[in-house]
Amino acid sequence: MKPLVERSQHLLDNARFMTLATSDGASPWASTVNFVALRAPLRLLFYSLRSARHSRHVERHPVVSGSIYMTGLPGFGLDGAQFTGFCQTVDRDSLTEYHRLYYELNFPDDAIRREWLLPKEEFHGNGPRRFYVVEVRQWWLLDIDRWLQDKHDQRIAVPVRALAAP
Repeated sequence: MKPLVERSQHLLDNARFMTLATSDGASPWASTVNFVALRAPLRLLFYSLRSARHSRHVERHPVVSGSIYMTGLPGFGLDGAQFTGFCQTVDRDSLTEYHRLYYELNFPDDAIRREWLLPKEEFHGNGPRRFYVVEVRQWWLLDIDRWLQDKHDQRIAVPVRALAAP
């Protein structure tokens, strides 16, 4: 299990985009969003326009799934994970903390962070954006060993609680 946890941690710490799958109850939708990982419990923090289709879906149907992957890695060349979770809008009381975490984790360099930083006012009230948090419920990794053995494209479950600490 340790190598699976380490691979998962590497994805969470280094991947910057996830594909988020949502639904309005009748039709699915997939969106690519920039995220940062938070731990204890494992959460994926992102922001989007309130008017985006996936944002509207989350308001009505908060159960989501998604994938995270990276290419250009040593060895096999790629790695990826799939997850399911519960997504909700960050409330105004938590906005200051999540706003800070998102920008500090996503842009550790102060100068770059200032270039990308959007004011908190854009994320509440009549502002056009919202922060969202996916509480990850299930997590799977690409089973690279199985692929190398017989070319079967399988996933391997990794307990979410094992990923809660960095």
